[in-house]
Amino acid sequence: MSGTRATADLAARYRVAVEADDPRVLIPLYDPGALLDVHVPHWRFQVEGRRPIAEQVCVLPRPGRFTTFDGEATRDGLLVRFEWRQNGPTGDALVRQLHAWRLRDGRITEHLVFCAGVWDRELQQRMAVEAPLVRP
Repeated sequence: MSGTRATADLAARYRVAVEADDPRVLIPLYDPGALLDVHVPHWRFQVEGRRPIAEQVCVLPRPGRFTTFDGEATRDGLLVRFEWRQNGPTGDALVRQLHAWRLRDGRITEHLVFCAGVWDRELQQRMAVEAPLVRP
């Protein structure tokens, strides 16, 4: 399998597992010594190890789904950009994230997450009025 195809396969497996909220499927995607480095508004934390990382990356507002998900290969990994939308009893939340993966031997060794936060319906409506997007 070519490097590009293997990277695309890894991203597809990640997407399916996160959408299904199934950390068990994610565990083999990570190197045993992998590091997760998460940057969220006003906070940063790190997690080491396959299982703890797999459990953490599944933490998204549920029930929900990806509304966008795309990846771009880098010299040593992959950039993954996505939008997650929750449609649940507490309302309509939106999460936008950028993930940078470093890969070795087809596994994620370092996983950086940059998250814009969880935007509830009220905030989404306010942004639409006060800061309309030029290129949605």
